Amino acid sequence: MPPETSVATRLAVIGTAGHIDHGKTALVRRLTGVDTDRLPEEKRRGISIDLGFAPLLTPGGVHAGIVDVPGHERFVKNMLAGVGGIDLVLLVIAADEGVMPQTREHLAIVKLLGIPRGIVVLTKRDLVEPAWAEMVARDARALLAGTALANAPVVEFSATTGAGAAELLAALDRQLGGLANRSVEEPARLPVDRVFTVEGFGTVVTGTLWRGRVRPGDAMELVPASRPVRVRRVQVHGVTVEEARAGQRSAVALHGVEREQVERGHWLIAPGSLRESNVLDARFELLPDYPREWPANARVRFHLGASEVIGRLVLLEGGPLRPGATALAQLRLERPAVAARGDRFVIRSYSPSRTVGGGAVIEPVAAKRRRHAAGLEQLTVHESGSLAARLLQRLAGERAPVSTSALAQAVGESEAAVGAALAPLVAGGELVSPVAGRWLSSPRWGAAREAIAREVGEYAARHPARYGIPKGELKSGLKSALDAALFDAAFESLAAGGALEQRAERVRPAGEPWAPPADTLAALEKLAGELEAAGLAVPEAAAWRAKLGAAAAEIEALGSFLGRLVRVSQDFTCTARQLEGLRAKLAAHFALRPALTVAEFKDLAGVSRKWAVPLLEHCDRV
Repeated sequence: MPPETSVATRLAVIGTAGHIDHGKTALVRRLTGVDTDRLPEEKRRGISIDLGFAPLLTPGGVHAGIVDVPGHERFVKNMLAGVGGIDLVLLVIAADEGVMPQTREHLAIVKLLGIPRGIVVLTKRDLVEPAWAEMVARDARALLAGTALANAPVVEFSATTGAGAAELLAALDRQLGGLANRSVEEPARLPVDRVFTVEGFGTVVTGTLWRGRVRPGDAMELVPASRPVRVRRVQVHGVTVEEARAGQRSAVALHGVEREQVERGHWLIAPGSLRESNVLDARFELLPDYPREWPANARVRFHLGASEVIGRLVLLEGGPLRPGATALAQLRLERPAVAARGDRFVIRSYSPSRTVGGGAVIEPVAAKRRRHAAGLEQLTVHESGSLAARLLQRLAGERAPVSTSALAQAVGESEAAVGAALAPLVAGGELVSPVAGRWLSSPRWGAAREAIAREVGEYAARHPARYGIPKGELKSGLKSALDAALFDAAFESLAAGGALEQRAERVRPAGEPWAPPADTLAALEKLAGELEAAGLAVPEAAAWRAKLGAAAAEIEALGSFLGRLVRVSQDFTCTARQLEGLRAKLAAHFALRPALTVAEFKDLAGVSRKWAVPLLEHCDRV
């Protein structure tokens, strides 16, 4: 068992690849002492069907986890579930058989996933003569020509005798010598490749921790189910640890989820760090040896991490695509997937299932695109533009300020990197931060301020008798264009800059003297006189509104703003002077008596029950 790891410990994940019965499992058993064939059917048939795992401590001190994958063509799906996230591949070729079909397919998958390091292991060396082994080695080098593994060492090995084991371990140390440990500061992300239950600990998921760290007590999230869970216990290759770090094969016991609610292909992540989506934008590459052109729209199997999702691969630049060519593409999936920018994926044909290509995710949460130049130009910026260009592109279409964490998730970078890129963009006037910790493009900020100022100005022109537009009405009228936080920030900016003035929750353009139109003011005084002449037994508001016609609303608004009119209820409006008189009468009454009946109130106010109730309710409110 590997000892507990420290921050300084060098970590790596090694994966096997190669044709069925070429000795991958025997190789792992000879190096580690672990038989990775754990299933009864694997024991009975003598072949690997699913993933196997074993720890390895190299002579140079690298703590490695080995993922042993099945070689049969029927189990490529299982192979793909384990090979993502490895640092080095052991391409296993049996010396007595040489390069075989699954050797080629597994190597294609390794290339598509961008695995940068590898060693060719010629197994069963004890079964052939040196000249034959040399011929197989030449074939292997020819196969690797033009790939990232072109200069990979070739090690002859025998699981039966152990010959070559020391040379293989030394080659591993050389190949892993420059490997830096993965970031543990980024949000945790683990693709689930196995799920089981352990008595006393409940549901356990396993996988290679791609980034971050996981500790007992951590709040986590299972996606795409978006299910919150908590970590109960963490193990690395069977040893309970206080922390699993990026680059380690980990088993995580979870609280808050049943075994039946989790499956291979789910992800265990830091809460909210990734979003699920049925639509992803990507760069797709068709394998050079694919026998024909690839159509512009085809049903496929999308493999990422340990997941397989069926969907359609749509070539955004049109089709068909020639073998060996690349194109911008969109994946439209039948079930949600969870991805990050830059994730490598593999595409297999729907039926019959064979590896046809793969690529890298550009937009993990995308909208359906049409084939037009502007959209492709934007996608090209997202793919290969600088971080600053990608941030500007991302924010150009946002109607509300976006947080640093959301931007980091959208562009596939750390919050620290995004924060560093934002600072010069703000200093250069290309972005603003109208809300603390949230960002917006300067054109969008200017448009928000302009929309508010325009609406305030137009309202003032439409309603000269009113001091200005009620702030609540202004905000409500612009809610489809401006979110609440952006409205508040833009409004405060305009007010602080002297562009707006506010009085009694009404807003108007600053610097424009306001006085009510003489005719509206005269009409208001006439209405007030008529209401006061009636005492509190005023006519229904509908009556005088009908009499005044279109001018009624302006007169009433002016009266309310100046404090001359008070709307007691929808049907009852009187003057402030009338209410002051009523308050004086009530004060005199309560100076002599502690209580007042409705009947007494009617007599005191000089109104019928129809107006007594709304007047009493108004008195209670004020």
